[in-house]
Amino acid sequence: MGYEEEVQKDVKRAAGVYTGVGVLMILLGAFAVLIPNVASWGMTVLIGWILVIGAAFLFAWSFTAPGALNVIARIAWSILTLGAGLFLLINPDKGAKALTLILIIYFLASGVVRLGAAFAQRGIRGAGWLGLSGALSLIIGLIFLVDYPQSADWAIGLLVGIDLIFGGWTLILLSQEAKSEVLEE
Repeated sequence: MGYEEEVQKDVKRAAGVYTGVGVLMILLGAFAVLIPNVASWGMTVLIGWILVIGAAFLFAWSFTAPGALNVIARIAWSILTLGAGLFLLINPDKGAKALTLILIIYFLASGVVRLGAAFAQRGIRGAGWLGLSGALSLIIGLIFLVDYPQSADWAIGLLVGIDLIFGGWTLILLSQEAKSEVLEE
């Protein structure tokens, strides 16, 4: 088997993996969209664990700092990180509310900034898409804000689910493109 045939075989094999992972992501995304409260809770707990584990690494890293003041600052950083992680783990409902509030601020602020940038760039190709993106971000932020704190039950899970679905479709489309390129050659 020549090099070209090996590459074609590898692309076909990788395309199958892309398709499989894409389908799995779509299924997980659909689960998150259909049961967003469970997905929101799960993401809050996951972020909590990430912070707790990160705090352990930060604490260990603290003792490599030169000088007592640097060590104390790093230990304080690790304690704050641990506290945030434990808060999310012990109070996932309150944690989801805090995370949703951060998302609301992010969507509102990024929507305003993108709308402003689109307005400043009006007449330039693509500015309309930037404006549409900003408007959608602003609308999402307002929807979450109007329903806050109840939106904390579903907002994170819904966003993660939508992202997983789009990511899954992207992988499937990439795998189809890879297969068609191999077949054309």
